[in-house]
Amino acid sequence: MTTRVNLLSRWLVAPLRWAALLSLLVSVGVFFAGAGAAQAAPACGVLSTGAASQATAAVRSACGLIGTPYSWGGGHGSQPGPTYGICDSSNGAPNDCNVRGLDCSGMVRYAYSLAVGADVINGTTRTQWPTSRAVARYYRADGTAPLLPGDLVYFGNTASTIHHVAMYLGQGWIVEAPYSGGYVQVAALSSHGDYYGAIRLYGSGNTTPTPNPPPAGGGQYWVNTFANAPVFASPTSTSSTGTLYQGTNYVYCKAWGREVSSGGSFNHWWLKTDPDVGPSSQWVSAFYLSGWGNDVAKDNNGTVVPDCAGGGGTPAPTGKYWVDTFANVPVYASATSTSGSATGTLYQGTNYVYCKVWGREVSSGGSFNHWWLKTDPDVGPKGQWVSAFYLSRWGNDVAKDNNGVTIPNCY
Repeated sequence: MTTRVNLLSRWLVAPLRWAALLSLLVSVGVFFAGAGAAQAAPACGVLSTGAASQATAAVRSACGLIGTPYSWGGGHGSQPGPTYGICDSSNGAPNDCNVRGLDCSGMVRYAYSLAVGADVINGTTRTQWPTSRAVARYYRADGTAPLLPGDLVYFGNTASTIHHVAMYLGQGWIVEAPYSGGYVQVAALSSHGDYYGAIRLYGSGNTTPTPNPPPAGGGQYWVNTFANAPVFASPTSTSSTGTLYQGTNYVYCKAWGREVSSGGSFNHWWLKTDPDVGPSSQWVSAFYLSGWGNDVAKDNNGTVVPDCAGGGGTPAPTGKYWVDTFANVPVYASATSTSGSATGTLYQGTNYVYCKVWGREVSSGGSFNHWWLKTDPDVGPKGQWVSAFYLSRWGNDVAKDNNGVTIPNCY
C-alpha cells in the first residue's frame, strides 16, 4: 500500500518544531539564570534586625574573618584566635598542622571574643552546644523564623553527633569556617541538610512554647531538655526504663547519683519525673537540662530543684576533700578575682578543699578550668579560693578529689 505524504504539512511542522525547541532552551536558560541569582551569597553583615548589640558586634567580627583559612583544630589555643591545626587524614585534614587558621568552633569563639572582650564560648561544637551561657535555645522543629543575627547554629542529627557550627547573619544566611582547604565564607543555612538547633548568647527569646499548667496537686518544676533523654529506675541504675522527650518537661525533686558526662560537661544530679515512654516516677539526668551547667539542677526560672524526701541530696559532707596540686599556686578572695589580686599561696602537694563554685577561667595551652575550690592556704587568710586547674589528676572543667569523688557545690 502506498502512503501519501502531505508536503504542505511537513513544511509547516518543521518550523514549529524548531520554535518549540528554541522556546524550551530559552526557558531552561531563564530557569538556571534565576537559580544562580537565588544562590548568590550576599555581602557578609547583619542581615536582619532584633539582635542584641553584643550579637551584632560578633557578626561584624566574624565578617572581618572572611578569607581566613580553615584549619582542623585551629582556634583552640589558650587564647581565642588563629592557630596551627591538626594533621588528621581521617577527618579530611592531612596538612592542617601546617595551616594557621580557624575551624568552625574556633571561628565563632574568636568572633565573640573580639566582640565582647571575653572568651565566652570556648570548646568544640559538642561542648559549646550545651553551654549554660545560652539565654535562648532553638531546635529544628522550631524552624528558622526565631533566629537572629549572632545566634550560633549547630548541625548534626542528634546532640551527640553535632559536628559543625556557624553564625547566623539573618535571612537564611550564615558565616562559617567550612572545611579543610576552604576559607571563612558566607553560605546558605540550607546548604547543610542536618540543621540541629541554635543557641543565643546575648539578648532574650523563648526556648520553647509556654507549657501547659502543671497537673493538679502541684509539686512540679518545669525544665527544658535539649534532647530525648533515657530514664532509669534509680539515680544509680545503668539500664534504661524509658524516654523523656526533648522539650519542656516537669520534674519533682532531685537526688545525687551516677555521673553522666560528655566532653567537659557532666552532672551527678538526677531528677524524678514521669517520662513520655515507660512507667511513671523514673529518673532523668540533669545533664540533659538546657539552661544550666555542670552539677546544677534548676528549673527554667532558676529555682533550685529541691532534694527528694527521705534523702538523696549530695553525699554527706566529710568537711574536707583531699586533692593533689602540681605546683605552688595563688589563692584569691573570690572565684572571680582578677589574676593580679592574689591573697596568698597554697603549696604544691596534698591539700584539703571544702567545696566548689564556677568562676574565672584559668588556662594554659589546651588545658583550662572554671571551677574554684574553697580552701585554707599555707600563706594568707583562711577561706580563700584556688583554681581546680592546678589539680594533678583531672582534666578540663573537672573538680574531683583524689578518690574521684566530685567536690560538692558551695551553698
